[in-house]
Amino acid sequence: MNAIKKIVKKFFSIDSQIGGALRKRYASFHVTRPYEIHLSTQGRFKEKVAVIIGGSGAIGRACCCRLAAEGATVIVCGTHNESIVPIVNEITTLGYKANACIINVEDEKDITTRFEEIVSEFKHIDILVYSAGGSAREKHANIVSQDISVIDNILTTNLRGAILCSQKAAVQMRKQKFGKIIFISSVIGLHGKAGYSEYAASKAGIITYTKSLAMELGKAKINVNCISPGIVQRGEITPEMIDKIVKTNYSHTYGKPEDIANAAAFLASDESSFIIGQNIIVDGGRSLGLRGD
Repeated sequence: MNAIKKIVKKFFSIDSQIGGALRKRYASFHVTRPYEIHLSTQGRFKEKVAVIIGGSGAIGRACCCRLAAEGATVIVCGTHNESIVPIVNEITTLGYKANACIINVEDEKDITTRFEEIVSEFKHIDILVYSAGGSAREKHANIVSQDISVIDNILTTNLRGAILCSQKAAVQMRKQKFGKIIFISSVIGLHGKAGYSEYAASKAGIITYTKSLAMELGKAKINVNCISPGIVQRGEITPEMIDKIVKTNYSHTYGKPEDIANAAAFLASDESSFIIGQNIIVDGGRSLGLRGD
């Protein structure tokens, strides 16, 4: 008896400038009943509303573009119009759907108001990606000499903001009995790094918060997961920068924001419906044994 009963394939070509030309592939494989596998790489987020917190950052922008290109209405959230409106224009110019939303993740009242406005206008929230915040960058220092304002900003933006935004999103997702929540953590949250202690603490908190929230929301058909990137390209990159980055991992290459967006798209899709509370590491093998800087 042939295990594969029926194979149907349809290919649709579409024009896009996001990530090059996209090609829609749909296949339905009817294997030994009652199993059925559906594969679709275009339009899988049609009629979904995706809220991207930190949408103007390198990873946030990549997530916005990827989800919009696959049919989602994307809410690009950030602190200033100057940073998020260009992303919205980039997406809508290509014929996809995006809206700007100014949000202050350090202000609980503002978070509440913005999420209420999103629900009022779009009626549902299907996907939340929290990509706001980051390290202290040029202000990083050993904890004994770190300024308290830097510590407060990192913990508030990276961790407290993630908790509050997911709290508001979860209220709506429980009503819908569906949702995908995705946090962006870091491999530094797994292993720590000297000079980035407050950042490591915030990202480690994201990983364990992911697990706890997944336990609370799993029965409501809400998948909560996070992604831990390694070093990822931000802005233009020079050969010198590439030489430095490739020494930090075992794939001998450098990560791109699109690599993180690929993982986010998977976690936001129905294909990840049996995955909850997990930390997906996307680092070219860096965390197999930390190398370099």
